[in-house]
Amino acid sequence: MAARSQLVAETATIAAQVMAVGDEVAIVWADGHESYYAGAGLRTACTCAACKGEQHLFGRKTLPVLRRLSGDAFLPVAARLVGNYGLQVVWGDGHEHGIYALAELRAACPCEVCRTTAGKPPST
Repeated sequence: MAARSQLVAETATIAAQVMAVGDEVAIVWADGHESYYAGAGLRTACTCAACKGEQHLFGRKTLPVLRRLSGDAFLPVAARLVGNYGLQVVWGDGHEHGIYALAELRAACPCEVCRTTAGKPPST
């Protein structure tokens, strides 16, 4: 039984398919679970250097580019996997630099089941 639990945990953060659907990004996980993330929430959570700034090797910081985002900035137009660890979204304004960690996305799955189990995939 422990081996099955480990297998469920390992496949929980592997994405089988990702896509932009309307104003959301959908992920179908290898364990069959589906997650739908609001585009606005993902875009405001973008951690790329342009959005959040960056720390240089010797302690200097580059501040993020401050600009008002248009409505298109929150509309996902495409989504793709980056290796086995990340998701990259292309936004309606052309921005595509952020990479979202799959493990963090699964842990933050907004569905009712995941919210009530604190982001842990249900063991079946």
